[in-house]
Amino acid sequence: MRPPRFFLLLLLSITGLQAAPAPLIPLDTLFAEADMASVAISPTGRYLTWLAPKNQRINLAIMDRETKQVRWLTNMKEESITAYQWVKKDRILFAQQWGGREQFGMFACDPDGGNLVVINKLERVEANAEGAGQADAPSSERDLPKNLISTLPKDPDHILMSRIRGSSFLGDVVKVNIRNGKETIEERNYINARAWIADRNGVVRVAICTDFEEPIRVKYRSTAKSEWRTIGEFSKETSLFLEEAAPIEPHWRPSVFAKDNRTLYVKTFMEHDKSALRTLDPETGEWGPVIFTHPRVELGNRLANYRRGGLSSRAALDGLIFDSDGELGGIAYEDEYPEVKWLNPKLAKLSAELNGALAGTNNSIDSATADGNLMVVRAFSDRDPGTYYLYDAVKQELSEIGRARKAIDPKQMSEMRPIRFKARDGWEIPGYLTFPAGREHKNMPMLVVPHGGPYGPRDSWGYSADVQFFANRGYAVLQINYRGSGGYGLKFQLGGYKGYGRQMQDDLTDGVQWCIEQGLANPSRVGIYGASYGGYAVLAGLTLTPELYCCGINYVGVSDIEGRQGSRTYAGPRVFREGNAIRNLDPVKDVAIIRATNPVEHVPNIRVPLFSAYGKNDPRVRFDQWLTLETRLKQYGKEYEIMVGENEGHGFRKLENRLEFYRRVEDFLARNMNTPEGRVKVGTPTVKPTKSD
Repeated sequence: MRPPRFFLLLLLSITGLQAAPAPLIPLDTLFAEADMASVAISPTGRYLTWLAPKNQRINLAIMDRETKQVRWLTNMKEESITAYQWVKKDRILFAQQWGGREQFGMFACDPDGGNLVVINKLERVEANAEGAGQADAPSSERDLPKNLISTLPKDPDHILMSRIRGSSFLGDVVKVNIRNGKETIEERNYINARAWIADRNGVVRVAICTDFEEPIRVKYRSTAKSEWRTIGEFSKETSLFLEEAAPIEPHWRPSVFAKDNRTLYVKTFMEHDKSALRTLDPETGEWGPVIFTHPRVELGNRLANYRRGGLSSRAALDGLIFDSDGELGGIAYEDEYPEVKWLNPKLAKLSAELNGALAGTNNSIDSATADGNLMVVRAFSDRDPGTYYLYDAVKQELSEIGRARKAIDPKQMSEMRPIRFKARDGWEIPGYLTFPAGREHKNMPMLVVPHGGPYGPRDSWGYSADVQFFANRGYAVLQINYRGSGGYGLKFQLGGYKGYGRQMQDDLTDGVQWCIEQGLANPSRVGIYGASYGGYAVLAGLTLTPELYCCGINYVGVSDIEGRQGSRTYAGPRVFREGNAIRNLDPVKDVAIIRATNPVEHVPNIRVPLFSAYGKNDPRVRFDQWLTLETRLKQYGKEYEIMVGENEGHGFRKLENRLEFYRRVEDFLARNMNTPEGRVKVGTPTVKPTKSD
């Protein structure tokens, strides 16, 4: 195989400094919707589809590769398309959220935009661009798009989904006709299954089950008519692995069926803290040898996924990459950078050739035709939001499809470097540090940006609009994968359990101190910005370590741990409430610790300005979290600013609100991070609290 004919030379230095700081990049350049995202090729190779902005919302576009015609499949004006997938050679499934409430609808259409069918009802769905159909489907149903079980690749008309019943989070398996929306029950959920795995023929044969009294059970059956039997059992605390979070004891989790439709690929923590990939014959209980394990991180990420019809999302989560013949071809994982361990020599060779052609970027196969002859390749880096290419394996040609963000010049962006430091108790904590391009790496103003979650997610190397925005404004950016973050093994994640305001917050504090000791950060010019749990970390930082920060930006963060019992996290089924209590402090037994780490209890400690932003419709961190915090801030005369998104949820999705938010952030940081002493005088608020719609 000769090398691809198309070569890209990335003209930037990875380690050097520019002669001068990068020019100020406008907010609407940094935070505009991507010009192109989630590019996919249809199973036959005739169509390319992608998400793109129209009407200041994300819509779905399509190109017919035979006619070269590009057109819009949707014409959304109020709410954006959040995700889509080719589920048949001539049928596309797409999802939409309404009003930030995390009430999702799912819809199907043809490649010409016609025959629009409602799969999951939503309060409203708008007409497509050509007026081929419109549906108005008010409903109180709360079905999520993640409940797709199988695309049934051998069935031209149907898919398998889990249809949730009431508030139990238990779902029956239903077969849905994606051409007319009709559905029939395929499998009654009498075994308390909370997750299903179908084989490659679309037969549901594995279930992960639990009820209020029993332990977690992995159940298996040989055929659709066989009886279910238990092949694995773990204490009920391991219900956490249903939520993509690590349980508190060694366990294993089925991922996907192998090509033989009998063997299961399994991610196991039984003998490996960082997990291992093995096979299991569920008929005999025989385990295969370890296929892959890594000394520092777990297998699995979402950055390298050879998608094809019928491949389960669980396999993608576990980093399993299959070739066009259905054989396991590679395993993706992420240590400091995203990497792949290739098992298939042909895919390894292809990857090497793509890396040679697309130098200086991380290159992943994001989509492929059913026969594997055409592939969508995404090339990205920490400085480059990405370019999409089409690779023709037969012609051995690589051609550009389009850039994710045309207005972003990678040469003006800043480098994200992996770091590791020792916490006060000796734990090694990983993270990333981004230096402003063209500035001396010494005594810099620095923003700490803790990620959300907190259990399971982690910060990753790659392009981040937030990080580049802060760096472009002259701030170093510190991202810390505090203990509790996912991907670093069972022990590391368990190390953060019940750690709100304690060891998790200590890791952030110790990271700041490390940067100060290294001479990288100016100790009087350190701010903190975070969303969701990161917002809690901001409030905890300002109340528990008030001497450390010169200002804070709390974006949809929890302010009152005790008052959160009314949120969705606590109002769900008992099994999830119990799982939550394992990770988080018990509201009754641990009340003293909660109050010691609860931000609203320590508002008098705040010394510096605070900017907060909340969505009125947020189902995760309810708006009353802000109302409680605001009452305390007023009570103690603290300086604060507020932005409220009236029709937003857990983060501002609408472009106009997002741009206004970052304009406010930019102004807030300019006033509070750039004074000679780093802090402004705290007293009577210099900026009156305001509300923005």
